[in-house]
Amino acid sequence: MQTIRAVFRLQLPGECLPTGIPILKTLSELNPGEWASSTIRRLSNGVSGDVFTTAIASGTGAGIREHDKTVTQMQPESSVRPGSDNASLERPPAPRRYGAPQVFAATLLLLFLVQCGWFVANVPLSQVEGNYILRGISLLHGVRTADRHHSPLVAEAAVAGIWPVAMREAESTWLSGHEPPLDQFTLDRYRWLVRAPFLMAGLFLGASVWYIARRLYGNGGGYVAISLYCFTPGLVARSSLVGPEIFGAWGTFSAVFASIAVAHTLYAPRDAFLWNRKRIAMLGIAIGIMVGAQFALALVLPLALAFMLWAVPGRRRAAAGILAAACVIALLFLWAVYGTSLSFFALSMAKAEWAAFARPALAGTLNSAVAGFYLREASATALLAVFSVITYLLWPRTRFFGNTAPLLVAGEMVLLAIFMPNAAGGIFFFYCLPFFIVFSAGVFADLFESRRYHSLAVGVGYGAILAQAGFSVVGLIQLARGYRGF
Repeated sequence: MQTIRAVFRLQLPGECLPTGIPILKTLSELNPGEWASSTIRRLSNGVSGDVFTTAIASGTGAGIREHDKTVTQMQPESSVRPGSDNASLERPPAPRRYGAPQVFAATLLLLFLVQCGWFVANVPLSQVEGNYILRGISLLHGVRTADRHHSPLVAEAAVAGIWPVAMREAESTWLSGHEPPLDQFTLDRYRWLVRAPFLMAGLFLGASVWYIARRLYGNGGGYVAISLYCFTPGLVARSSLVGPEIFGAWGTFSAVFASIAVAHTLYAPRDAFLWNRKRIAMLGIAIGIMVGAQFALALVLPLALAFMLWAVPGRRRAAAGILAAACVIALLFLWAVYGTSLSFFALSMAKAEWAAFARPALAGTLNSAVAGFYLREASATALLAVFSVITYLLWPRTRFFGNTAPLLVAGEMVLLAIFMPNAAGGIFFFYCLPFFIVFSAGVFADLFESRRYHSLAVGVGYGAILAQAGFSVVGLIQLARGYRGF
């Protein structure tokens, strides 16, 4: 029998106790004592309150050993094996990071890439894409024009793969005294290089949707999310064209869920800024991409702040400070996008249209959204989203933060599309697609776990996904024909 007095810094969800709690614990059946001290040291190293509470409530050394296994899985590090006479250090085997769920997601993302490749190969550059490319080339030559709705991010991404060739051709024509013949027809031979950054953004967004859905709702939710994403013709088309849509969707999705993730790390008794510096930098870059793609997307930041304040009521000042620091990083990112020209950056920010509310034409907006976008480009996502919203309202089990957060963001996007019809309001119907996908995945994950509604959920969910996968080819062909005539 050995008595060990330890001081733990206990943190329960929603609370932050500034002082340590002395705990006197009798540990039995432990050999050697060094292993016990190692266990207590790891338990006190920033573990959440539920592990602490159970470990403290256990009256035997077996209870501590059980939770030592939990902590070892959470923090894989070398530990002293219990019962070892020589107390030799042994590193536990690393958990498997790749299995059937990851293979499934990678396969669907590969199919998504194949669909994007077919779209790129069959749809030539449009005039809108040519305008983005010409603006990017003009920026490379020092010709700067401010845009009220977008930063130069999309234009610079469009010329990232072709700028040496484009500059060489432009300089040769300008030196000869002729107008540069650069248009969408001349640049069409570089369409793969021009569209590659946007295709990569679509892949990153798909991987993010899979990761978030699986972490929040398990494998079932992840399967639903990645299946919906990869077989939505609207997402395939926007990932294969030059435009702000896919960058805006990727940046918004990353900014919202990164802010929630950073807020949850504040439960650990560590310095809020030093420990989270990498996460804050990633959050700042995500905000920079979001705002750089569409200035009006900055209206999502108050909702992200509300999520952070709700998640950590005991450390709201730290949460607000983290978001403020991320916004500073986002400003630095945008300043770099504007070529580190302070005057150009300040002029563009002054002329930016952050919010352009107008009298909503509700009937026309909803008609264009339902008939012109969702039924044509995201029919399965729209169907499952309506089904999920009805389930959310009728079934209390689905009303928790993991489902409510993406639904609130999607609802805000729909309202912005309705009340900002003159500021590219229709594009917000596309921005809300990833959030509707994650929300639907969460609701169906709850339905899958219910004995009463399991069969209904499997029939509706996977039936709609299989139907969407079958009709995705037809939808892509129709979209390709529409973009050819654009």
